[in-house]
Amino acid sequence: MEQQRLDFDDLQAFFLVAETGSFARTAQRLESSKSIISRRVARLEAMLSAKLLQRTARGTHLTEAGTIYYEQARQAMTQLECAAESLIEATTDLAGPIRFTGPVSFGRDYLAPVLAEFVTHYPRIELDIDFSDEKVDLIGDGFDLAVRVGAMDDSSLTARRLCQSGRVVVASPAYLASHPPISCPQDLDDHVVLHYNGVHTQDLWRYTYRGETHSLKVRPHMRSNSPNMLMAAVKAGVGVMVMPVYIAGSAIQSGEVDIVLGDYDWGLTDVSLILPQGRNTTRRVRSLVDFLVLKFHNKFG
Repeated sequence: MEQQRLDFDDLQAFFLVAETGSFARTAQRLESSKSIISRRVARLEAMLSAKLLQRTARGTHLTEAGTIYYEQARQAMTQLECAAESLIEATTDLAGPIRFTGPVSFGRDYLAPVLAEFVTHYPRIELDIDFSDEKVDLIGDGFDLAVRVGAMDDSSLTARRLCQSGRVVVASPAYLASHPPISCPQDLDDHVVLHYNGVHTQDLWRYTYRGETHSLKVRPHMRSNSPNMLMAAVKAGVGVMVMPVYIAGSAIQSGEVDIVLGDYDWGLTDVSLILPQGRNTTRRVRSLVDFLVLKFHNKFG
């Protein structure tokens, strides 16, 4: 009997279902239909005489055989993609798509002009940008690169520090004029505290003073993952907030807010470049990474 040949479209469908956990999302990514994707995976399973994927109420997962095949086949496919990418890029200018995501405030104020400059340098690159404060699924949603603020908690991603931003405590001049003085962190117990979830996931503000690190438990009157909304509240005189300099910097310079407790070190916020592990990093993505690192070197130093 004639041996079946491996269809790379079937293999691609299997990879995407394994990575997204969804036939529907795979069909959307490949601009196909769920039935066609199902047939492709079924054909691959028939050729291998093995069940690769298991559908459950919680989604689609790799079987034991599927995990073994995915790991080995994905490595081989990555090598093929690297070879093809190297050949194409050796003979052409940088070109092709890059899907990029980052947080709204940092993206609007700092990433947008740098990304625009990058595109002027490489006009054949198709940059698809999605600014969102939600933590998107890089692998599942097909992103090549992301910028994230704060601590990393996902081991399936590869992080490279882009920059660091100091943190400061700020309040409006009007608020400070109408409330008791703030001379030490403990004085904040008598003040209206606003809390930015994007930096501090718990209601703790950490600071260092005279070489010792402390944690201050706060009782927020308002908390949000939207720095723009919180900064608007601070400017309006609602309360006091600790914020990264990259968010509060322009309001400090304009005099809309003042720094309080400036003798205390409120730490640093990491801004990182994130890439999905196991995916072939193309030369165009590497070029964007290098461009961003160059532009943000000592940005908030």
